[in-house]
Amino acid sequence: MEWLVLFLAVWVALAVAVAVLVGRGIRMADARSAGTGTPLTTADLPAGMVAVGSARR
Repeated sequence: MEWLVLFLAVWVALAVAVAVLVGRGIRMADARSAGTGTPLTTADLPAGMVAVGSARR
């Protein structure tokens, strides 16, 4: 029974660590785009980027 509690505690700790890292990455990306003064749109993409059609038929 103790191994189950230990496993769940480790699993929760890892989940929290991943959530913090993802949240920090989102916050950092938000901070970088906030200085532009305008929201980013698809018009901001370089001309070389083209849309790729769906592989589903």
